Amino acid sequence: MTYILVDKYKKQNASTSLFSFLSKLFNHPITTYDLDTNPDIHLLDPKDENSIGIEEIKNLQLEMRYKPFQEKFQIGIIVDAEKLTMQSQNALLKFLEDSTEESIYVLYVDNEKNLLPTILSRGRITYLQSETVSSPMPEFEILNMNIAQKFELVGMYYQSKDSAIDLINSLDQYFKEKLEVEIKNGNIDESKRIAKSLQILDESRKKVYVNCNRRLILEDMMLRI
Repeated sequence: MTYILVDKYKKQNASTSLFSFLSKLFNHPITTYDLDTNPDIHLLDPKDENSIGIEEIKNLQLEMRYKPFQEKFQIGIIVDAEKLTMQSQNALLKFLEDSTEESIYVLYVDNEKNLLPTILSRGRITYLQSETVSSPMPEFEILNMNIAQKFELVGMYYQSKDSAIDLINSLDQYFKEKLEVEIKNGNIDESKRIAKSLQILDESRKKVYVNCNRRLILEDMMLRI
């Protein structure tokens, strides 16, 4: 499977839109820490280089040759894929044709027209809307996140009032659904704890609306829920 992520605003919000997509794909939060430590995530980032050559593509393919270690699949991410040369795109095309269900490639570009039609025909094109951080929060178990992951999530959503409210509202919906389940199951103590979390979310929402420091509000909220 190949995903072609088109984000014309990626220069401003690359980490936000990309991490949001990856979190949805893996069905659990993905942060910068995971890029360095998850053995099933392979990142090709040219950074300040002007182009991505054949050798970089071959090295990525070598990293992808093993079976997934801790995820259901492994993923190769090419950041700034518009920097792929024609030769490297042709080399990549061969790997895409031979990829298995356990291998996913993500090509992150600002304009899909910079890629060969043969590559476009083999990928699922997704247009990301990230002029502001407005994409919905990935669906995952917030209760299973450690502090570093929670703060990483805050870093993705604190930049604007709208994005901060989106995060709070998504968590609010998550906890309301969880509360309904716990009430049906007769779990009184857990229901009280979730109700307290909902109260904290409501307080945080009010503070964001009156233009308090969004990052501090969200970090405090994450520590308390």
